Amino acid sequence: MTGRPLAAVALAAVSVAWLDPHATAREASRLYASGKFDDAAGKYNEALVDRPDSPLLHFNLGDALYRQGKFTDAVNALQQVPGTDADSTRTARVAYNIGNAKYRLAQAAEASDPKSALGLYSEALAAYRRTMGAAPDDVDAKFNHEFVARKMDDLKKKLEEQQKQQEQQPQDQQKQEGEKQDQQGEQQKQQQEQQQQQQAAAEKKDGEMSKDEAAALLDAQRDQEVRPDEVVKKLQGAAVAEPVEDW
Repeated sequence: MTGRPLAAVALAAVSVAWLDPHATAREASRLYASGKFDDAAGKYNEALVDRPDSPLLHFNLGDALYRQGKFTDAVNALQQVPGTDADSTRTARVAYNIGNAKYRLAQAAEASDPKSALGLYSEALAAYRRTMGAAPDDVDAKFNHEFVARKMDDLKKKLEEQQKQQEQQPQDQQKQEGEKQDQQGEQQKQQQEQQQQQQAAAEKKDGEMSKDEAAALLDAQRDQEVRPDEVVKKLQGAAVAEPVEDW
């Protein structure tokens, strides 16, 4: 008696699934609409077990992963959407979302790995161009393309400036080192002059002339001495002394 109700419930569940083969996908969409993106992604994966080639399920799974911030997983899911070449609308939507995911990845990598970020920005631009090719009137794709292009240009300029600074840094260091050596040489010269002056002052005794003072005095005395030509003139003009008579 107790087993019959359970069997009836099980049969009812199977019947509902048979009547609505999209029940899991609908539940996933309901969870997505309520903001439960993690649970929604799980349900979309469940639905893909039975319908692995469903473009809509792959697309919705990519959206749910994107909402969780799992941008790499979102790109992988979106790239699994089949038949994009035959459906321009689907191509535009898939490419647009891939472009957004690539942009988010680039934005996250810009500080730690700017070169990788440049590559991701370039991939985002390519995705937006595919979007505009499939949907020329898509203003959002055009706006995003222009925005990411500016971001990419700004990052390139930043990297170029950093490279110039790195190249200039050794030259600045060499210049600073040269100026430092010049300052040290000048200081050493001044110290030597001070030491010489102190040594000369220490050698000079009280009441004695320094070497410089003695040299100056000798020069002055030499100026006062009679030169040889003046001596000759004096001798020529002098009277001869008369001999003294001593007898």
